[in-house]
Amino acid sequence: MAPRPRLLAAALALLASGCSWFWPRVVSTHPADPEVFHSGFPLVAGARTDGAMCSLATVGPEVTLLVRPPAPVGEGFPLGAWCAAGEASSPGELGRAGRLVVLDGKHGRARGYLFPLRDARGLLVAFSGLAASADGWVNARLAQLAARRGLATFAPIRDESARPIAFDPLREARVALGGALAIVDGCGLRERHLAFVGVSMGGMEALLANREAAAEGLATRVAVLDPLLDPAAAARNLDSFWHSFDTDAMQAYFGRILRGRYGEPASTTFGDLLNRTSAGTVTVLARDAPSAWLCKADPAAHVVFLSDGDPVLGDRQASFARACGFPVRRARTKGHVGLACRLELFEELLQAADPPAAGPPPVNSERS
Repeated sequence: MAPRPRLLAAALALLASGCSWFWPRVVSTHPADPEVFHSGFPLVAGARTDGAMCSLATVGPEVTLLVRPPAPVGEGFPLGAWCAAGEASSPGELGRAGRLVVLDGKHGRARGYLFPLRDARGLLVAFSGLAASADGWVNARLAQLAARRGLATFAPIRDESARPIAFDPLREARVALGGALAIVDGCGLRERHLAFVGVSMGGMEALLANREAAAEGLATRVAVLDPLLDPAAAARNLDSFWHSFDTDAMQAYFGRILRGRYGEPASTTFGDLLNRTSAGTVTVLARDAPSAWLCKADPAAHVVFLSDGDPVLGDRQASFARACGFPVRRARTKGHVGLACRLELFEELLQAADPPAAGPPPVNSERS
């Protein structure tokens, strides 16, 4: 009798395969719906797919590249003539091209992509998410919009050379800050004006860069989307077993990044990864994780956007902010860094990092 249920299930699947009405909805077909990814019955609550779809859509065409070993990147070129390149961004422009540059700063040699702008008044420093290309579409769009505000853009390349892989956010922040100041001085920008933006792991680096800039006496601002705030809490979410469909999908994708890009064995947990150090590591999580110091920071100069139900880092990593009353802003999008599902976030990030000169923007925040 045991085969009978299996035969019935197979027959039902075969019959339903030709009935599109039987399958759950993933994409909204209504032209007035602002959401493209909108799960329908029976995908409800934790079974919804919206967050994972928005997350992967933001990765875009690089979604298959991030799970492969990193492609070699050239050493780059000195600033040279790149300083004077780049016309102002026009309203119809879709993106800007970055030039690979190498810069010697106070904390070592920085490599990254410079999106130049002739007669720029300042520089935007854009930190990328884990494994994401510094010259990908996200930073190209940020550079396009920043150019309309009179800012050139520098997107630093994260060091992924250590094996086993280990990350050093404070070092990345310091090296990027040194490279940014080299651009400001080497290109003779009209103002010694810096602003920082970052997403995911790059969000933690951007927050640290802003902290380090303040320590050097610079008046800067930072705006981040779904940053790594509390590595221990984020690792618990990524290493969890009982979770939503969105979290399961993104956990599997980030797991593929660990195995395929960095050659990690299947036994490596995210807790192992985020606590791993290598020779010369300067980051001390107990001191440098944003959860350790952000509560005492000026919220006008440190703007944090959080998505609804982050399937990668989880909501609990922001518990410290709720406890201390640090204001965060709702990103009003689904998934982890779901920029593709709400493009207005690009302008909102820039507005927060580089507000009008008339004065600081109103907080208008919502408690997380």
